[in-house]
Amino acid sequence: MLVTSSDGVPIAYTVLGAGAPVVLLHGFTQTAASWQEAGYVEWLLAAGRRLVLMDCRGHGGSGKPHEAAAYSGERWARDVVAVLDAVGIGAADLVGYSMGGMIALTTALRFPERVRRLVVIAAHPFAQDMAPYRLAVTDGMARWLAMVEGQGVRLSEEQRRRLFANDIRALQACVWRDRSDRSAALATLKAPLLAVAGTEDPIFAAVRTFAERVEGRFLALDGKTHVTAFLAADEIMTAIEPFLAAPAGAAAPLIPTATE
Repeated sequence: MLVTSSDGVPIAYTVLGAGAPVVLLHGFTQTAASWQEAGYVEWLLAAGRRLVLMDCRGHGGSGKPHEAAAYSGERWARDVVAVLDAVGIGAADLVGYSMGGMIALTTALRFPERVRRLVVIAAHPFAQDMAPYRLAVTDGMARWLAMVEGQGVRLSEEQRRRLFANDIRALQACVWRDRSDRSAALATLKAPLLAVAGTEDPIFAAVRTFAERVEGRFLALDGKTHVTAFLAADEIMTAIEPFLAAPAGAAAPLIPTATE
C-alpha cells in the first residue's frame, strides 16, 4: 500500500496481523523485508501484535527524492505519522534499527502523542559524522557491500539483488548532511525506551549513555557489531516482547546488561 506524505513523497507500507500496533523502521540501504528475513516479524506476529512495516523514503517501494533537504528528521517523522493516519492508528510502539532508530527518536520528539513505547537498535540522538556513509555510497554499492560483509555477514543472493537495486542518488542524499545533536531535546523523552547495541559497535557507548540519561532500559549484545546486532533477533526479541507488553504507565521490566 502507498500513502502520500506531507511533502508529496509516496511511502510504501504493509500491515500484518492484529493486536497492539508496532511500526518497524529499517536501516540505511535496507527495506521492510529485512525485518522478515531476520526473524522479527515471526516473533511479533506470534506475540499477537499488529505490524506496520514501512519502506522509509529513499528505499524500497517508497519515493526516492534526490535532494538532501528531503531527508530531514522532520520529514521522516511525518512519514511515520502519515502511515499511522492511513492505517487509523493513534499511537503505536516504534522499533527502529540504525537509520530507522533515528527516525523513531525523531518521531517521539516531534509527535510524542503518537509513540507508546520506543525501541532503538544501534541508534542514538547525538551528533554523528556521516562521512563514512557518504564515502561508502560515493560510486555505487560495492563499498557498502564490502563494509557490511566485512562485519561477518554474508548476504543472500536476494539480499544482494535488493541492495544493488537501491537508487544510489537517493542514498547519497540521505546521508549528505551530518546528523545534529538532538539529545538535549530528547532528555525529557516521555515514551519508555529500550536501547540496544552491540559491544563491538563504535556507537555502543553513545547508545548506552543516551539510555542512561533518559532512565531507559539498555541491552548490550556481547561481541555484536553494528550490523550483526540487528541479526540477533532471538536475543533482542526476548527483551523486546516483555518491554512492549508492559501496560501503559507501568515500569518496563529490567533488562540484563552485559559487561563490556
